[in-house]
Amino acid sequence: MHKILGLVFAFVACVALAAAAAPPTSQNVHGTVQSVQGSQLTIKTDDGRVLTVDMKAVGQDVQKAMAPGMGVTITGSAGARTNHVTADYIQQDSSDPSRGGTVVGQPAAAAPQPSGKWQKVHGTVQSVSGSTLTVKADDGRVLTVDMKAVGQNVQQAMARGRGVTLEGFPGASRNQFTAQYIQQDSSANQPAASPASK
Repeated sequence: MHKILGLVFAFVACVALAAAAAPPTSQNVHGTVQSVQGSQLTIKTDDGRVLTVDMKAVGQDVQKAMAPGMGVTITGSAGARTNHVTADYIQQDSSDPSRGGTVVGQPAAAAPQPSGKWQKVHGTVQSVSGSTLTVKADDGRVLTVDMKAVGQNVQQAMARGRGVTLEGFPGASRNQFTAQYIQQDSSANQPAASPASK
């Protein structure tokens, strides 16, 4: 009997340790900006919590656009301390179609409605022309990607042969995609806008 109890205890302890060692999972949090100080943002979430958000991995243009009273959705992982979040992406309500906004860079009247649900697509850059990116997806499709909603620093960091993960909405046709965020493979643990070191 004692052996069985000992085995059960050991199993529970192992599960607990595995859970503690698991990498932080990405989460989405919506709230309102309370204050901005350098690369640190304070938001009040819809459920009443006050979070301190580390924006170092977010493009400078996005950081500079933050202002008190602005509605935002933070995509990132929980920080080392309670009520701290490390942001990978920040979306303003004003550019979020699901919250009544329009995609940045498109006139409100002409903004196309997303033809599908939010998607994440990985592939390799084939070419770059202005704010248009051509990517060969891992599933073999060649996508024409609209980057207008992505920061200029991220657009300028794109180069042929670079692995990227696109997040956004599919376009009117199967091979069109409107990107809201672009993450370079080489910057998974670095600011998204940082070009690869030469």
